[in-house]
Amino acid sequence: MLKKLINALPKRWLVALYKHTPFQGFKNTIVAWTQPKYVVAVLGVITNDQGQVLLLNHRYRTKQPWGIPGGFLELEQPEIGFKREIEEETGLMVRIRLARALFGTKPTRIDLIYRGEVLRGTFRPNEEIAEIRFCTPGEWPDGMPGHQKQLILDVIANPSREV
Repeated sequence: MLKKLINALPKRWLVALYKHTPFQGFKNTIVAWTQPKYVVAVLGVITNDQGQVLLLNHRYRTKQPWGIPGGFLELEQPEIGFKREIEEETGLMVRIRLARALFGTKPTRIDLIYRGEVLRGTFRPNEEIAEIRFCTPGEWPDGMPGHQKQLILDVIANPSREV
């Protein structure tokens, strides 16, 4: 109810209220209550020395188990979170750079897409990932989502596209 009330106020009133409220903690709380919430996901197109793309066989996906590495952030810097996800899921260490940010729905989210290379490590199967595979772009395993195939091709063709 408070969110609806605050969002119903004219923007100029909100700016004046924010400007003249003396307590920063209170201002931050009001901002947090009234702003939309997003999930932030980190995903990556990671390649080996031959230019093949790292794909993971996810144990919890039944219809389309293959896909690129990724996950959700745990109140951490995005680059650290993505590297953590890769290491937890595969045992691999990677070097990455941000390729693009995308807006998604279901849930409402921001997807940070990284481009990177494997530095070292050895795969260890675990409760999330049954196996990994390096694939030549276009030679995908069965059970891989079409939107991820397209994302890989797009990131490889345009590594740091302006949006």
